[in-house]
Amino acid sequence: MILDEGAGMGPGERRTFVARDPDYERRVRDSFVRQGFLRHCGAVIDELAPGHVTLSVRHAEALTQQHGFFHGGLIATLADTAAGYAALSMMRPEVGVLSVEFKLNFIAPARGERLVAHGRVIRPGRTLTVCRADVETVDGERVTEVATALLTMMSVDGFQD
Repeated sequence: MILDEGAGMGPGERRTFVARDPDYERRVRDSFVRQGFLRHCGAVIDELAPGHVTLSVRHAEALTQQHGFFHGGLIATLADTAAGYAALSMMRPEVGVLSVEFKLNFIAPARGERLVAHGRVIRPGRTLTVCRADVETVDGERVTEVATALLTMMSVDGFQD
């Protein structure tokens, strides 16, 4: 359910949603700990609210490409996962989500101490939920936007995440 339709909202501002599952936080966190690849990368949930999830990883050489930047595959993974869990936070308890489409734009080299992905629901739907993910690096006090993605998540009945 949307509480605020977003009229007059600026870029980066979030709509306020109410979760359909009162136990959404436990369900998202339980699913997240089963993500072997993200555990391997050291990813953590920094923020979780209905329709919004923030994930991050600390810099490690194993997560970089040949120039020392965070690898593009990791950036895509964090964007997809943050958006997917933002969508899952809006689903009924018996419904899971799968990514069916996303477009990712890299906008700056991903150099910093941490890589952070903010996933948010733009428009929840019965079958398809449209999300956005913005990825940034944090280096001390400096925050740099490195990628943005538009994603579509499909709800799947009886598919527990």
